[in-house]
Parts: sequence; C-alpha cells; structure tokens
Amino acid sequence: MESVTKPSKPKLTRRRFLVAYGGAALTAGIGALDAVAIEPRWVQVTYPDVVIKGLPADWDGVRIAHLTDLHVGPVIDVEYVARVVELANAASPDLVVITGDFVSEGGATMPGLVDALRALRGPMGRFAVLGNHDYWSGAPSVRSLLADAGIEELTNKRRMLERRGHGLCVAGVDDLWEGRPDLAAALAGVPEAAPRILLCHNPDYAEDMPQTPRVDLMLCGHTHGGQVKIPFGPRPRLPIRHRRYAAGLVDGPCCQVYTSCGLGMVGIPIRFNCRPELAIVTLRRDA
Repeated sequence: MESVTKPSKPKLTRRRFLVAYGGAALTAGIGALDAVAIEPRWVQVTYPDVVIKGLPADWDGVRIAHLTDLHVGPVIDVEYVARVVELANAASPDLVVITGDFVSEGGATMPGLVDALRALRGPMGRFAVLGNHDYWSGAPSVRSLLADAGIEELTNKRRMLERRGHGLCVAGVDDLWEGRPDLAAALAGVPEAAPRILLCHNPDYAEDMPQTPRVDLMLCGHTHGGQVKIPFGPRPRLPIRHRRYAAGLVDGPCCQVYTSCGLGMVGIPIRFNCRPELAIVTLRRDA
C-alpha cells in the first residue's frame, strides 16, 4: 500500500502576511475614517409612512419634519444645524416637531442658533419638547431659545390643528428622566375622534404611559440609534431600558412609536453604520 504524504502547510511569507493583515488594517482604517469624519455629519433623510386609524381624509398625506437630538455645543456647531434646517425645508413639511436635546453644555447661548432654528418652515406650526440634556444644560436657557426662535414648547400641553373642519392634536410630555410627564394634562379636552400625535424625548415612556387617554403615534429621540451599529449585529450602547425602541417604527403597548436616530452626538463623537437622521413622517389613513 502506497503511503500518503500530507501536503505541507504553506509558509507565512512576508508577502502573505502583508496581504492578510494589511487588508484587515486598511478595512479598519476606512471604518475609523467613516466613523469619525464622514458619518457624523452625513444626514440621512428618511420618509416613513405611518398609518393612523380613523385619520380624516383631509389629513391623509400630511408631512411632519421630525428633528431631534441636535446637541449643539462643543461637537455640533450652528453651521451643521443650518444645513439640517435647509434639508428639512427642502422636504416642504406641513409642520415641524423637535423632540428634545437641543443643546449640550451651554450650547443654547451659541451665536446664530436662534436664527438657524427660526428659519425652519412649517406652515401649520413648529413644536417642541425638552430632553434630559436640555435640563442638564439649563432648561430656562433652552426655553428662552425656543421662544426667540418662534417654536412652541408643548411640555404637558397640546395644540389643536384644523384642516377643513377636521382636527388633529399635537401634544407633548415632559422628559422621562428629568421632568414629570403628564399625559392627562397634555391631552385634556381633546375631542375623542381627533387623531393624537405625542412628542416625547425618551421612547421608554411608551412602556410607562397610561392606557388612557389614547395616543395614536408617539415621536421620540434620545437613543441616537446607539451611534454605532455592528453590521448585521446589535447596537452596543443604548440609553434606554427597552431596546426595541432603539430606532424606527414599532408598536408599543399603547400606541405606535417612531424613534429617530437623531442628528447630533454625545460621548465619543462618532457614528458608524448609524447615520444622523432627519425623518419626514407622512400620516396615512387606514384602508
């Protein structure tokens, strides 16, 4: 019987080493460049459609520009905000909502920020609630910023909008971490048939909110989508208890919840596989 000689293992030559490990280093370098220099300001405009049960025909197709988590401060400058505003205005929204964390570390006093936010166009209104960073940076300064920019704050309040005799309620609640969300106060006196859109910074409130009064859609931010998402894998770091609300549209116990990945950054100023998001939400009637 002939003996079988096993093929010898190829030697790791200098060329093979450079091909194998040089490629890996190049890939890592490109990823690092993307995370630091490209994605953090490469805004993705998304166009989610959200079906609202009982939405009147006159409100079918209404467009809501949803901005959140600008975090103006040491990392995010006013020029970036002005560019986001241009993108929002180019989408011709009917109304504009901003779900908190306007600033980080005193950004509310940054020159030009009022003018940048004042330029937002929403013919049916521009509304906002505060986030935890707005409290940490000084809620009075942020409230003054909003007032000067002509943006209506809806902390535990609501605004009824009307189109050809049919109402739509836009309401807001206080921040879950630093404030006192009061859904009953926010929706007091809203006609039962009116569709209700709720602004809330932290999507964890979807699990804490009472069953009544009814909410049809809650728009949130806070998560930043984690800022980093492993390709085909998880988001390693999320500042919420319920990871299902990390990003996008999901059904909560009481209502639909749309969580935007936000526009700014906190902590390590990187984004990877998780671009900043400007959501143009279109409301649709149920069939």
